[in-house]
Amino acid sequence: MQEALLFRHRTRSGTTHGDEPRRAGPVVRLRRFVRELRQHQHALEVFTLGRFRATYRAQALGLLWPMANPTILMIVMSVFFGIAFPSDLTAYPVFLMLGLVPWHFLSHAWTDGTTCFLHHSAVIKHTSVPAYVVASGTVFSHVFNLGFAALSLLPLIAFYPEAFHVSFALLVLPLVVVLLVALGLGLALISAVLNVVFRDVGYIVNSALVVLFWATPIAYPIDRLPGLWKQAMLLNPMASLIHCIRDVILKGAFPPGSVLGAAALSCLGLLVVGVLIYRRFETEIADHV
Repeated sequence: MQEALLFRHRTRSGTTHGDEPRRAGPVVRLRRFVRELRQHQHALEVFTLGRFRATYRAQALGLLWPMANPTILMIVMSVFFGIAFPSDLTAYPVFLMLGLVPWHFLSHAWTDGTTCFLHHSAVIKHTSVPAYVVASGTVFSHVFNLGFAALSLLPLIAFYPEAFHVSFALLVLPLVVVLLVALGLGLALISAVLNVVFRDVGYIVNSALVVLFWATPIAYPIDRLPGLWKQAMLLNPMASLIHCIRDVILKGAFPPGSVLGAAALSCLGLLVVGVLIYRRFETEIADHV
């Protein structure tokens, strides 16, 4: 209820599903979704910052956790795979971290986004803030975690300076981050809507993340897969995004246009699907949370 009081009288009234032409195309609906987010910018900022602060309130390590989690997993996986599956990659810990950092963002944004409508039902029921602001703020709050997690790469620069390349290709990274956030938001919208009706969707998402982790080339180079397997793997948007990140940082090269294009198409496509599903059930969400 405190969240509801925080948002009351601070937001503009939003549009509902009934305001949209039913025959509007997916691109039009996506543009309208972004425009409405901007209309509720203040509420989005308040919710995003509040969600981020609440995550680390009363924690001893606080903001060290976003850096500690991928670092610990990197150490464990480096030791295990270094012994069980020796690799000729000279900077394998860096290779791992470049996959683990974006993966941690997606996994946390998706799991938290799945339950956001239920956890913040007071905001949805008792204020004029649309439910999509709650979902967007939940995902956006993890962008801060992504930034802090990226800082865990700094110590690795001292140990593997030859692995990091500074080039104009770094200009691609902001685009990759935008696509990563779009992917997280699209998945969160889909599962959050389903979760208000089927409360076991969260368990399905957790199981899907386990499968997706090993189906994504985080611990192994995608270039070592056979041709058809590699092409199939790139249909996984996380595989394409991680491939782009590694090309930029480990090789100092622009990622192939086909890979970046596949990442953009799949990430934005899932965001459009999430928006369409949300719009379809928008008026029913408040009745189920």
